[in-house]
Amino acid sequence: MDRGAAMLAVVLDVYEGGKDLIPGWKLKEHAESALATGGIEGLRRYYEACLTGSGHRVETTLERDRRKTLESEREASWRFTWVLPGE
Repeated sequence: MDRGAAMLAVVLDVYEGGKDLIPGWKLKEHAESALATGGIEGLRRYYEACLTGSGHRVETTLERDRRKTLESEREASWRFTWVLPGE
């Protein structure tokens, strides 16, 4: 599995675990689009924007129901975003 697919899998895991709580949530579509148009760097920027933007309400909703959040899964996704020279 390449880095982009692995990072997208982390995002989709959060989405699948919480989509029933957030009607009209576009996380999946936006993450897939970010990866398709900007590669792993585009997905990383989208992920970071979710963490710093209006995602607080989403995070609170997910946490209240003890679901995974992008913040709680941040460490798992970070291992895919750092590319070492020669990789």
